[in-house]
Amino acid sequence: MRNKEIDLLVVSPSSNMYYLSNFTDEPGERLFMLLIPDKGDPEYLVPELYADQVNQQSHVENIRAWGDSDNPQRLLRSTLKKLEARNSKVAIDNTMWASFLLMLQGIIPNCNFVRASNIMSPLRRIKESNEISKMLEAGKLADEAFGEVSELSLKGMTELEIANQLEKEMLRRGGDQIAFETLVASGPNSALPHHRAGKREIREGDTVTFDFGCKVDGYCSDTSRTVICGKPSPKQEEVYQVVREAQEKAFQAVGPGVEALKIDREAREYITKAGYGENFVHRTGHGIGLDVHEEPYIVGGNSLHIEEGMTFSIEPGIYLQEDFGVRIEDIVLVNKDGGKRLNNSNRELQ
Repeated sequence: MRNKEIDLLVVSPSSNMYYLSNFTDEPGERLFMLLIPDKGDPEYLVPELYADQVNQQSHVENIRAWGDSDNPQRLLRSTLKKLEARNSKVAIDNTMWASFLLMLQGIIPNCNFVRASNIMSPLRRIKESNEISKMLEAGKLADEAFGEVSELSLKGMTELEIANQLEKEMLRRGGDQIAFETLVASGPNSALPHHRAGKREIREGDTVTFDFGCKVDGYCSDTSRTVICGKPSPKQEEVYQVVREAQEKAFQAVGPGVEALKIDREAREYITKAGYGENFVHRTGHGIGLDVHEEPYIVGGNSLHIEEGMTFSIEPGIYLQEDFGVRIEDIVLVNKDGGKRLNNSNRELQ
């Protein structure tokens, strides 16, 4: 904060709050903030019903609570005055609700407000050993769950039934919660990269794409796999092998000092040379940790140099509209020798 001349960091309920204090909750209409000055101790402003919970789980000692019949603006105003937040440069959590930002702006109108990602993203991009171990476990649980579900006879099941089964298996094996809504896309739906599981029944010859993950102690896994219900057609085999090879080429490009755009380029150029460039409609990858999507982003134009300890997805895909699509996704940890996959379910055509 001092290097960036930031006087105060204001964090709302989010993964940033959990990263800094070991506590968070879902955002809500009640004022709930962690205020971290560049000098002195942090202050928690919490709804009274959370006070004991925050005290038990967080290492932050200064906890100021307000009741539902109180006016939280008074507490915020007095806290900001105590922290001397006037004519300051204040970093605001990127996910803070607009209502709370407007409240801050009304109390300290002369401040310069900037995004907290200026501070938090460089911290969170590099994972420490305890973070990596949680992501490894989350990846292992997702692998095991997919292994179980891929043994099912998918024909006649709905996308939603399969998604529910996959989530059930991840939780049964020890996942704390689902990392995001599980995607199952079949037949022409698999050509829609973010299709939500619906009531469509799987048919013979369908391509079925899965996108799934769970959390362990807050840290996420994220995997995509594509299978065929029955015997694949020559076109399905061709597209699958192009995506499989593009994913491998991007993985082999991973290493400390490599620009993020180069990893994207490896997958994109291979798919383009195979004649499917216009059918690869998204970036090659995204960072992952406490959030499913965080920095670094593996995309054209991002000249960020990859560093040891970063974790991100590699997930090229080809989507043939109204026909079928294929995506293969792994989470990769950057180490001194290159990259290490954090999930290892079968990548061959099943």
